[in-house]
Amino acid sequence: MRPGRGQAGRVEAIRYARRLAGRTEAVSPGVLRRTELELPNGARLESEVLFADECAFREHGTITLAADSHLYFRTLGTGSLVPSPEPGLRHGTVTWELDGGSGRFEHASGRITSSFTLTDDGEVADEQDGLIFLHDNREENQ
Repeated sequence: MRPGRGQAGRVEAIRYARRLAGRTEAVSPGVLRRTELELPNGARLESEVLFADECAFREHGTITLAADSHLYFRTLGTGSLVPSPEPGLRHGTVTWELDGGSGRFEHASGRITSSFTLTDDGEVADEQDGLIFLHDNREENQ
């Protein structure tokens, strides 16, 4: 891929797909902490979820892919969490905008969509799918 305007170097597009499981815990009224893991020894998600009402929320957090490789994200628009046909289970979707990261993801951009279920006990099952753009911002050799 060619670099975008004002960017030096290459841009690499990486397909991102993960299945994670974890829990939420209440931090304060309308605020949850979401922690998920991809087993075995895979990605780790940690985020804060802020509810505007029973169904609409915004979220920001970090996905750790390796010891020095993190992606930072925030909600694009608003996420949605609604009742499912199964009692005690809700399902939700949210799209995250990537805000860079660390290590190889320092200049990353892109989007990830999370489609998940949440039980009344706080258990989360999450399917994530997206596209990550890695920008090589090193100066071109002259």
